[in-house]
Amino acid sequence: MSFKEIPIQKPELLKLGKELGLTRVQAIVLDFYKRMENDVLVGFFFAGKDISAIAAKQSEFLLRAMGLTPSYSGKPPANAHTEMPPILTGHFDRRLKVLEETLTSHHLKREQILVWIGFENAFRDAIVSK
Repeated sequence: MSFKEIPIQKPELLKLGKELGLTRVQAIVLDFYKRMENDVLVGFFFAGKDISAIAAKQSEFLLRAMGLTPSYSGKPPANAHTEMPPILTGHFDRRLKVLEETLTSHHLKREQILVWIGFENAFRDAIVSK
């Protein structure tokens, strides 16, 4: 699958939030970041970092976007990654692949997976180093 082609679809994202609920989204995000931390291609981004804190901040961002919480107190995606090594297209694609595997393992339906990945992919240009 080409992740670049999946559009963001806000009404579907709100629906996904209602279908999954706050607790399930948080559990999925924590599992995802644990997988990322141990991934051979992108794990170095997380060396020495507090995975639980990263997952909590990302959960807060997602829960706001999914309409499950009223606010997000973190940095915008483009600014949240400035103190990291450059994130290249391959890194971003690998992130989406790990996300797809995580969502599949949590038994999300294919259309739910595409909505979530589409949302994440919408930030590609803001995050990937040029």
